[in-house]
Amino acid sequence: MNIAEAVKDVLEPYVGHMVADTCVRATALSIGKTSDTLDAADLPPLENNVRKLLLPIAPSSTIDALIAQIERNVA
Repeated sequence: MNIAEAVKDVLEPYVGHMVADTCVRATALSIGKTSDTLDAADLPPLENNVRKLLLPIAPSSTIDALIAQIERNVA
């Protein structure tokens, strides 16, 4: 599973397809890439944006668990 798919799969149940896709695409654009070209080195900025996105709607422990799930899915 590529990184963009891993992040979207984890986020979609919480924020929906459109928001999950936008989070991934916005992160990719902010680092000069496309969603398809994200790689393991791009996990830190992705994780940072996921945290920013979920902070208003989820407790930190839930966000940490989702980040861990993303990392497992890309490993």
